[in-house]
Amino acid sequence: MRHRTVGELMTRDVVRARRDTPFKEIARLLAENDVTAVPVVDDLDRPAGVVSEADLLRKSADRTDPSGRSPVPHLEAWERAKAEGARAEDLMSAPAVCARPEWNGYLPGPGRVPVTGPAAGSVR
Repeated sequence: MRHRTVGELMTRDVVRARRDTPFKEIARLLAENDVTAVPVVDDLDRPAGVVSEADLLRKSADRTDPSGRSPVPHLEAWERAKAEGARAEDLMSAPAVCARPEWNGYLPGPGRVPVTGPAAGSVR
């Protein structure tokens, strides 16, 4: 039985964020591209971390009603997180765990892994 490689399974049109990408823009990127996470890259397209939907929810949940009455983030909390200027570098899980296209397609661990190419680890 032949195993598929990461390169055969990976998304080819990668949506990226920069360290200074604001919360609202990240939410827009996720929604418009129907993805659940984006790699955060530096100026050379090297992965620094990943921002997922869960990271955005966690950031907004940090600002929910202090009484703890509801574990679900309130719309007001979501709006506050956007207004307070949270950026990708404040939200991302770091460092980025990366894969290579030639690796076996089974990767234990996180479900979203940036795939890096031969050019100094840039995101493919």
